[in-house]
Amino acid sequence: MLNINGKVPESLCDLPSLTHLDLSYNNLTGGFPGAQLYACSQLRFLDLSCNAFHGVLPDDISRLSQAMEHLNLSANYFGGAVPAAVAELPALRSLLLDTNQFTGEYPAAEISKLTRLEQLTLAWNPSAPAPAPPKFAKLANLSYLWMSEMNMTGEIPKAYSSLVNLQLIAITKNNLTGEIPAWVWQHPKLEYLYLFANGLTGKLPRKIRSVNLIELDVSSNHLTGEIPEDIGNLKNLTILFMYTNQLTGIIPASIAMLLNLWDIRLHENKLSGELPVELNGFTGFLPAKIPDNIRWIDMGNNKFSGPLPTSATGLQVFRAANNLLSGELPADMSKFANLTRLVLRGNQLTGSIP
Repeated sequence: MLNINGKVPESLCDLPSLTHLDLSYNNLTGGFPGAQLYACSQLRFLDLSCNAFHGVLPDDISRLSQAMEHLNLSANYFGGAVPAAVAELPALRSLLLDTNQFTGEYPAAEISKLTRLEQLTLAWNPSAPAPAPPKFAKLANLSYLWMSEMNMTGEIPKAYSSLVNLQLIAITKNNLTGEIPAWVWQHPKLEYLYLFANGLTGKLPRKIRSVNLIELDVSSNHLTGEIPEDIGNLKNLTILFMYTNQLTGIIPASIAMLLNLWDIRLHENKLSGELPVELNGFTGFLPAKIPDNIRWIDMGNNKFSGPLPTSATGLQVFRAANNLLSGELPADMSKFANLTRLVLRGNQLTGSIP
């Protein structure tokens, strides 16, 4: 950040060999600086994000360098419709238009012609209500797809199963309905899956083969059924959010196999039973011990029963309000040395606070 104010200077493209221009995180204003940029015929990388540009994008935006590979206009105040001409930049690998004020329908048919595209972000724009465009399935090289909070309706397209290079998909805070399609759970390269705050229904599959998942958030939907035992196959998982659904049954013991997991939130469901004894790595009647890598557990408003764990040295937040937990509070809190927040109201616990 250089704290540059005002408008992009007219003389910018007097640098004939300029290929990389990053003006992000400044205080630049005015409309899209086409007059200044169209003469930069060698430009491959343009980042104008996090400024105060406003107005509509020009219909002749395709006059930007035909060598343009990275175009980032995110976090500004651009409005109106995204012009179809943006798809006339055939070398584009990244098109980042999120966090603006774009309205109307985005030119999905035209964008789908950008076959080299690897990153596409359209999120956080007040777009007209529309389904997720099936034509994006043609973007075979896409690895990053972010379409959150843009009035999206309908189902997640089954056609997206052709996006075999996807590593991140985020379609959150929309009005999606229907079931999560099977391809999501069978994707070999998917690492980040964010589908929270929609109206998704149906059960989670018994078999999960997206074994490279690192973060999984399907919270605040209408999902039913049980958490599958196969969740234990996601060895890279660090975050598991399934709260505010209608999940039933017990927490599968296989979660104890997720050694990288540090944040699990399952509150506001209809889960029952005891916390899996496998979480302590032992069997029988040895004291329950939460693994040191778990930092946050939120399991409130369920039907969990049984005693509290007696040791959780890495745990920072433990919320278990409104369950059926019983037994005495742990007498020795030194085994909860990093705990900063403990919420246990609405249970059947006894004893005194240590």
